[in-house]
Amino acid sequence: MMLRSAAQKKGGHLIDHISKMPDDILVKILSRLEVKGAAVTGSLSKRWRHLWRNLFWLNFDGTETLDKMGDDEMLCDLERRKFIKQVNNVISSHNDGMVQLFRIRFDLDRSYSECIGKWFQFSIEKKVQVLELNLLDKSDRLHDLDKSYNFMLPSLNTMSLTLRVLTLRRVNLNEPNLNAILKNSPHLEGLSMFGSILFPHIRVGGRDVKLKKFQLVACAGIKSVSLFDFDLKFFQYRGQKIGLHLTELPKLTILGIGEASLGLENNVFRKISSCASYLEDLQLEVRHPEKILDVNAIPKFPNVKKLKLAVGAEEDNCLLEFMSIAQACPRLETFSISLLWLSPLKRRRKVRRVVAPEGHKHLKLVEINGYDGRISDLELAVYAIDNAVALKDIVIDPGCHPFGVTAYDKLKRERAARSAAKRQLTSLLPPGVNLAIL
Repeated sequence: MMLRSAAQKKGGHLIDHISKMPDDILVKILSRLEVKGAAVTGSLSKRWRHLWRNLFWLNFDGTETLDKMGDDEMLCDLERRKFIKQVNNVISSHNDGMVQLFRIRFDLDRSYSECIGKWFQFSIEKKVQVLELNLLDKSDRLHDLDKSYNFMLPSLNTMSLTLRVLTLRRVNLNEPNLNAILKNSPHLEGLSMFGSILFPHIRVGGRDVKLKKFQLVACAGIKSVSLFDFDLKFFQYRGQKIGLHLTELPKLTILGIGEASLGLENNVFRKISSCASYLEDLQLEVRHPEKILDVNAIPKFPNVKKLKLAVGAEEDNCLLEFMSIAQACPRLETFSISLLWLSPLKRRRKVRRVVAPEGHKHLKLVEINGYDGRISDLELAVYAIDNAVALKDIVIDPGCHPFGVTAYDKLKRERAARSAAKRQLTSLLPPGVNLAIL
């Protein structure tokens, strides 16, 4: 056991140095463990018997069990009952002290609403600061959303929450409960929702809102999101096409947008133009670009230093149009593009070379993920070599592949891509530029 490693021999006897530490130090050590492991230490000796009852981090992470469950529904039901019993036993035995972190990670749906509701009530009573309810299955699949747990607050008007960070995965949230969370959580700085059913029009704003980080990923039911007049620093949205309104957000420096049915030409730049001058880190995902990018629609991003693009790529079509976004970032230092290949077809054609009108004076690192040895891949690397005068590193990762590729084919394509990258790029590298092929 890890704790036994601190025991040393003296005169033929083991000296347990850890057990001599003060209780608060031992509780801090135990709080770093998953709860099940921490509770086992109660059998070490009388000294350890009740220490775990004072844990201020309650991390019920069932990931390892989820990995073993497979698709055996009887086994899944058995493991769910065991997991719920474990959580209930721990919280019923916990001492009167506060809990800083309370994490639930297991495949549960609304049929377990009574238990989950009691756990949330426990988190309120223990003045939890970081609460995570992650009820997705082992593969994080979004299935049976109509069976997802509906988040409920016990007393909307009199409740006071100490939350700083709230993460909900496969947990539905309605408008009154969202408003109550924001109203009654004066210290809430981070709110993340993944795979949840929400309500059509989300409006968050006003100087009383303290959120610094807000994430909405793969959530259903949303038609529009309006964020206004508070000190938001990080916002991420990934999902279906929505109306997006970002106004009076002067602290917003990190923005990630990925709309499944939205090409970059389809108003996305108009939606984010109001905060373009504040941004320092911009992340855009376009899985199905259908039309040629309207370069005139791209605003200037004068302070963006990190740009990350994820682009759906078909056949061997030229992707240099997306470099227009990089050209709109005069202070760009790091550029990363992930190629999400939608078809494996390659074509033979000449390499296009594009000269950026103003060059890239600060660009030092270029990452190309999903490099497949095509002309379209090579053109992106050549663009960086031709236009980034301060370039120091090019990183090539062949890891992204179309869906349905077998493990054998994946390894075969990665080997071929590494070989192609070395053959294509080594002779083109200027002095002082490093090439890393992962």
